[in-house]
Amino acid sequence: MTTQDPFGRGFLVHDGDLVLEGGRPAEVTGIANLVQALTLRVLTPFGSDRFDPNYGLDVKQAFTAPNSTRIVKELLRLNLVSTLTADPRVSAVRRVTFDDDPDRLAADPDGGRIARISRKWTVVVELETATGATATLLANVEV
Repeated sequence: MTTQDPFGRGFLVHDGDLVLEGGRPAEVTGIANLVQALTLRVLTPFGSDRFDPNYGLDVKQAFTAPNSTRIVKELLRLNLVSTLTADPRVSAVRRVTFDDDPDRLAADPDGGRIARISRKWTVVVELETATGATATLLANVEV
């Protein structure tokens, strides 16, 4: 008897392309499948999936209103938590940090400067899965 992976299985994607092995799509399973699925969800604009209009990350409010950087980051943080916890395989989002957050700047002082120049943040999300395991998601969010 085989046990089903609680994180499912899917086709492996690299830079938006399917990965082939021996002429067939490569598969991804376990936490790697969960992280890949969540990354794709975060990189998909909310409402742009014609099969699921509630899929994706909603960044419109954060980037279209005249908000300060602090408010934009808080809106993004809230939308990230909402988007990621919509997946039943995620039980909690423990932490969301941006390039220019104090904890990250201590490790990489140039990170905040690069984020301001490029108008792109690298976001690190630490989450807890429904099985109690932890996972880290890394995504670029840009204007």
